[in-house]
Amino acid sequence: MGRLEPLTSLALGRSPYDDVVPGEGEADPHEPEKQYDSLGRIINPQTKQIIKDVIRAHNEVMLVIGVAEPENGGINAADVEMAKQYSEYESDTGRTLYQLGTSLGVLSTWGVLNVRRRILVYKKRADISFVRLLKTEYRSHSLLELCFSGYPCHMVMHGLRFTSRYLRSRRDKKHPWLLGALEYIRFHLHLFLTMQRLDLIPASQLLPGLKFFIPFSSSSPFSAPPLPESLNASSILGWAGKLVANLAPYATFYLCGYLWQIACSILRSHIRKHLPRPILTLSPNRISPSSNETRRQTLPESPTLGAADREIRHQNPEADATTSLALDQPSGETIPVGSIRRQSTFSSRGGEDYGTDEEDSEMVNPTLISFDVDTSESNEPPAGIWSAELRPSFPGDPRQQSKEAPVYVVNPLTSLPSALASDILANFVTNIFFIPLDSHAFPIVARAFARKRGLPYEDMCDGSFLGGLTWRSVLNIIQLDVVKLLISGEVWALTTVVSQWLHVTEEEWKEMRKEEDQEAMGGLLH
Repeated sequence: MGRLEPLTSLALGRSPYDDVVPGEGEADPHEPEKQYDSLGRIINPQTKQIIKDVIRAHNEVMLVIGVAEPENGGINAADVEMAKQYSEYESDTGRTLYQLGTSLGVLSTWGVLNVRRRILVYKKRADISFVRLLKTEYRSHSLLELCFSGYPCHMVMHGLRFTSRYLRSRRDKKHPWLLGALEYIRFHLHLFLTMQRLDLIPASQLLPGLKFFIPFSSSSPFSAPPLPESLNASSILGWAGKLVANLAPYATFYLCGYLWQIACSILRSHIRKHLPRPILTLSPNRISPSSNETRRQTLPESPTLGAADREIRHQNPEADATTSLALDQPSGETIPVGSIRRQSTFSSRGGEDYGTDEEDSEMVNPTLISFDVDTSESNEPPAGIWSAELRPSFPGDPRQQSKEAPVYVVNPLTSLPSALASDILANFVTNIFFIPLDSHAFPIVARAFARKRGLPYEDMCDGSFLGGLTWRSVLNIIQLDVVKLLISGEVWALTTVVSQWLHVTEEEWKEMRKEEDQEAMGGLLH
């Protein structure tokens, strides 16, 4: 009973072990030659072709009346390639313009940050009026020193920051020391440009020398205490304590910068959520799966429904579409072309092979949905008869239905204004909150560096927490932050105007591509 082929052959009246006996009577000249498959069923190429033609005609009718869609959603390869090029243009342009806007904002406010650092460190700049402070800065510094001191070092730091992000994205575990080395170099560069802002290093020196990165060298900011006279425990512990005391100001400076970055990142994410920005939304007319499933279950089923019809009826395309979008579509990106489409009702049986016994039974005895129309005026439906009722998708007056929500194009170019604005506002708020920590970290690291280089540091603040702050110095710092915010706002406005000018819709992109293709074809003809 393990093989069905002998049983099938016996059921058809022959056995593979019997001899072939030719039939009696005259052969019909119009009858085609019979062919059999492995199960003993008759196959006919002409019948297969007729079945294909019928299914093709059925699919064409379903396509014309809008019930079905082709498998590719009616999108050819040229449209898919054009949509991909459009997405790449918007994304690349947005990222490039964001970097240009950020760099321009830092460059335009670099001089304001230089003055802000000197107010936090030097006593003579903390107790004068804001107008007098600006005059003093203008007299004691040239325009290049005031606006660009330390900026070349910042550009190198920016490049190293991108390198660190790239290495973290690759998650390269073979060279974990490389990230530590880059962070060590970035810390020294940050320290170098800070000392340039405080006039402890000449502004003419664009980058530090190699010895600046070697610990305890003549050019290094770290100073080592004299070696212990003896190697007993008390001498070694005393020497280690002095070493920790010498490195403590630089550790405080690094920790303050690290906390500033974390706080700014948290504020940036919160501010961006409350700013107006394009959001990827689905259609509001979508019904929740639970209510849709409940509504489906309350309707009685027709007794004439076949197995395939019941399977289609119990499907939940809304839930399937939502799940696929949630899994395949990341946040902040546009839905690819053709990802949302109706379920195709094309026939998949192309006549290439026979189906199962159940499918063959349905093909032999197809079931049709019948609609019983009752012309009587009675409101009560007759018992035992299934009927269908046509009703609108949404009950009530269709004029009172809410309008469909607008669909936004979400990409780095359209999200640029909100992203850049959140960066500017987060920097402003973080600088205000970190005034107490900055008034402690910058003076102590400046005094330690000046002591190492043999420079005077008597006019600097002592570095005690909130000890060097006065109401006038806090007011001057806040005024400088407001000036920085206004300048950054002008940069944001310029960047936003450029982003709107470079942004094109998908239809405009197609027209531009068609014009370029026509010009290229005209150039080839001429």
